[in-house]
Amino acid sequence: MNEILGLINMREDNPLKKINANRPFVAMPFAGKYRLCDFTLSAFVDAGINTVGLLTPIEARSLMDHIRSGKEWNLARKMGGLLYLPMDSEDVMEPVKGDIKALHKNMAFLKRSGRQYLLYSYCDTVHNIDYERVLEFHRQHNADATVVFTNKVNKQVKKGRVVTTDEDDRITELSKPKETAVGDNICMSAILIDRHIFIDAVEYAFAKDEESFFDDVIGQHLDNLRVFGYNYTGYSARIDSVPAYYKASMDLLDIKTWRNLFFNGELRIHTKILDEAPAKYLAGAMVANSMVANGCIVDGTVENSILSRQVKVGRNAVIRNSIIMQNCVIGDDARLDGVICDKNGAIQAGAVLKGTPEKPLCIAKFALRD
Repeated sequence: MNEILGLINMREDNPLKKINANRPFVAMPFAGKYRLCDFTLSAFVDAGINTVGLLTPIEARSLMDHIRSGKEWNLARKMGGLLYLPMDSEDVMEPVKGDIKALHKNMAFLKRSGRQYLLYSYCDTVHNIDYERVLEFHRQHNADATVVFTNKVNKQVKKGRVVTTDEDDRITELSKPKETAVGDNICMSAILIDRHIFIDAVEYAFAKDEESFFDDVIGQHLDNLRVFGYNYTGYSARIDSVPAYYKASMDLLDIKTWRNLFFNGELRIHTKILDEAPAKYLAGAMVANSMVANGCIVDGTVENSILSRQVKVGRNAVIRNSIIMQNCVIGDDARLDGVICDKNGAIQAGAVLKGTPEKPLCIAKFALRD
């Protein structure tokens, strides 16, 4: 796997603006103590990829604070390791659609590597892919490129690219319908490709003023390239809306799904480590089928919910079917059901808040905006 150079595009539109419009999408908390970027980054390093470039978004403070030097992912190295590829002033002042321009501006990072392959991915999907198997599949098919896809099972996911393959696993069509259907093969926005082919393709697309690598390069040149599809059958969840984020979070309360995602063989999901005390349950606490992170203090009822680090649940408060992010304070006698509360939130004593799985009630962080 040392033959592979890793590149992760973190400059994605934020479909979770109702929760927090300022935080980068890839830095959104997930499953208590993790962030969305942890899953893609962990899959890279668990496969032995030791050089990873990150195309960072405009508002990257929380992302960089989370990843830092990459120590938790074993990427704090003298040679290779983690490289931040930030936006320049032109990208900030005149943003453009797609990823071709961003890739072309970081061509030096791609060219100076002596690796044979490039693994390029977005962070819009929660997964635990074994990329060693993807490389084996890629070599067996003598492929120029291998696109990872999964079968759609979550009806909450509306958007995405649909992959069509023939009996030999070769991709015959890569489309982008207005709405995907259950049973479609959904592209996971991850591709293993010959590095020289990737460089040539990006330079060609940039010269033609094209926008998207997946749509304008791969999708439009399936006859010229040997592009195959690898069917990932493990747990995955594409996050393209607040309901999809809520559904993916609630999925993890099923112990089988949780183990499938976090303990896929020897593969693990890594995250920033914080030294905190274990959760504390007071006399009035009653917790069932929930994930409670370190540092929480619970003096109420928590059912079918996820509590991030250092959440305080007041006396006689009831939290059901909800996602409470770190440092939130839930007042005494409050009632929450179907709620997503952003970090540092404060729910007043006696408050009654209710949402549904199709339309969770989002308690966003207060911010003055023009």
